[in-house]
Amino acid sequence: MLNRTEHYRLRLLAAVAVCVSIFTINRVFASDEISIGTKIANDYSHFYSKDRLTRLGIGFLTMGIMANTNIDKNTQNWYQDKIRNKKTDKYSKTAKLFGEGKYLLPLSILANSVSYLDSDSEIGKWGLNSARAFAVGLPAMWAMQNITGASRPRESNGSKWKPFNDNNGVSGHSFVGAVPFLTLARMNENNKKIQYVSYAASALAAWSRINDNAHYVSQAILGWYMAYESVGAVFDTNENNKNFSITPVFGKDFYGISFIARW
Repeated sequence: MLNRTEHYRLRLLAAVAVCVSIFTINRVFASDEISIGTKIANDYSHFYSKDRLTRLGIGFLTMGIMANTNIDKNTQNWYQDKIRNKKTDKYSKTAKLFGEGKYLLPLSILANSVSYLDSDSEIGKWGLNSARAFAVGLPAMWAMQNITGASRPRESNGSKWKPFNDNNGVSGHSFVGAVPFLTLARMNENNKKIQYVSYAASALAAWSRINDNAHYVSQAILGWYMAYESVGAVFDTNENNKNFSITPVFGKDFYGISFIARW
């Protein structure tokens, strides 16, 4: 088992790897006037906008009521006693894989690299959008895991929030497993069949954590919801990327920054 310091080091390494990879591998926007650096900066701006922070606050307040009363515990006990069985355990093993960062993060980066072969590739765009959502959402998700300080169902501290006492208040598997499917859903808003299936699939990792008694319901929902808002921030940038950009400019005898604004 890794101690908390080792977990932090791995998380930092993962965040750096995602950011570096989408900077160096990306060619989706090679012909675009707006740089990938500006897009990521805009992703953060949209994620920490007033409206999104208000929605996140309402979400955490609602789930906080579940976590700090007996609702979480009673719901978890009901599911374990009445719903969980050998069949759900079998399906859960597969669903849990969707939330494994060691698989999903490299997959999104690999998909982004397809853009080297085809800059219009939908797979490449999916990979880039997913990687950007991971880059903007992971730091916030990790912070909230520690700020809420809740524990797992099997642990004595339970779901109650005790800041910095533990780091399971938000399900990381739920977050990681939701991002790729929510991205696919947003990319197929004109194809309702794919969109609805993608939204349903985005909740599989969260469900697996409840089924496996690894996270409370509130923790699984918060992981999914933070993924939802992270993907939303990326697509807010995509839909408004013509308004403003900051691009580095390099020449043989000079360097600087280009500012472009449109209205």
